[in-house]
Amino acid sequence: MSGADDSQPDDARAASATGGPSAAEIAAAARVAGAHRVSEAGERPDAPPADAEHGRVAERPAMDFWRALYERRTTRQFDAARPVAREVVLELLDAALIAPTSCNLQMWDFVVVDDPVQREKLGRLSTQVLTTPVSIYVAYGKEYSEEGHANVQSVAAAMQNMSLAAHVLGMGTFWINQLGPRDEVGRILGLPTDREVVAALAVGWPKVYPTRAPKRRPFEHVVHWNHFSGRPIPTSPRPADWTLDLIRDYQQARVLNGNRYNKARPWEMDAALAAALRVAPRVDEGRPGDDAPRWLDVLPVHGLFTGAMARHHRDHRWAVLELSDDVARFAAKRTAPLPCDAFVFDPAHPEALPQGAFAVISVLNRLEALPPADRPKLLAALHAALAPDGVLLVQHVSARSFHGVASWMHARRGGPGGVEYVLAPDPNLGPFEALSPAAVDALLRDAGFRTERSSCEDVVPSKREVEFRTRNMPAPLRAAVRAAVGVGRAVGGLPGVSAFARTRTLVSRKADRVLG
Repeated sequence: MSGADDSQPDDARAASATGGPSAAEIAAAARVAGAHRVSEAGERPDAPPADAEHGRVAERPAMDFWRALYERRTTRQFDAARPVAREVVLELLDAALIAPTSCNLQMWDFVVVDDPVQREKLGRLSTQVLTTPVSIYVAYGKEYSEEGHANVQSVAAAMQNMSLAAHVLGMGTFWINQLGPRDEVGRILGLPTDREVVAALAVGWPKVYPTRAPKRRPFEHVVHWNHFSGRPIPTSPRPADWTLDLIRDYQQARVLNGNRYNKARPWEMDAALAAALRVAPRVDEGRPGDDAPRWLDVLPVHGLFTGAMARHHRDHRWAVLELSDDVARFAAKRTAPLPCDAFVFDPAHPEALPQGAFAVISVLNRLEALPPADRPKLLAALHAALAPDGVLLVQHVSARSFHGVASWMHARRGGPGGVEYVLAPDPNLGPFEALSPAAVDALLRDAGFRTERSSCEDVVPSKREVEFRTRNMPAPLRAAVRAAVGVGRAVGGLPGVSAFARTRTLVSRKADRVLG
């Protein structure tokens, strides 16, 4: 929340003037990437470009094609003590240049970034660049190549060739597409105006090379013969356009297949932990016994909030409720080494949940993600699962807040849209819409709950959130937005202003509970 965010020392949290990483973060990343430069003189002169039989490295390893295809993995941890030889980078570039390109125009340019100073400049736009010793930026001509995304297709083919070649050579790579404002990246790289950066490939000797095969969506869900025969997953961020089944499929495809959802935004984690303290004191030590009160976290998706809350409330036995068994078990693992039970919500069989079993039930920004018709069903099931003296903790984004304005600005800037990039509290995978306080109050009342306490936070975004949200904006717009938020923060304490706060937290009990 705002107060907690802004109280941190400036030297620990302050970002650069461009909204990028702090000096401490840059220094830490430099230690990971190492101080090596591939442009320094090697042990021998550059070999001629590779052909079908001869490469630039002294001995080109042999590897079966299918083995290379199926064993290649994305790696993000590099050995900072091991420099990357120039001959190896040139070998990757040779592999890129034999990739297919639209109409064989070859309108690409490859800029190898290994200089620490240059890396820092680019790293202020994308922290991913700071963790790799070498990054190969791939640009493509804007003219005559955007129809049918021919520029993207050509770059992708070159990137794939380099990734496979690096794997054969024993190196690690990861594909970077979040590079920051493309025009600013091009300016730093010195590209002509008719060239645009499409992606970059991080290259280095792996410190840890993943061996587990990434999970993939079921073959029968994505492969069709002659005509599409599956169920289209909506791109709309509106929950009314979804069904629970579609949300379930979407979450399974997204949560179980990647690492990008494994990091919660700090201000949102702070809000979740602060909400939990409203219903139970913090207990950092110990392990719950068999007779400890039970805490159910509802629809936690990948369980980041669940894991953090469980470690702060070790006097409770934890459980999660999700839409599928796979996602429930995925979330439950976050509480390790503390045990966590996994349950699945089925509107047709709400009795599957233990009745009257939970002392605390938390629903943190999840009502907003459900189709409207399923919200009452979920709350009815939670009412039955709550112990007679139990507490229901609900947190939601208010439709009366700046959330709608922020979403509108995001769309106006031409930012990516659809359900994948919905502007919502993290972790959220799927549709999302802010709810009016009156609508949430009515849902709780109709489900048999009585709200005992309520609070509102975040009249304006915290300093850290503003820096994060505006990091890719043009400098004038970024300055204007930050100034406007500063004014809002100054008037946020005035009477009545809290009614327009974004985050609303409610503590409720069963309405028919007998008061002592």
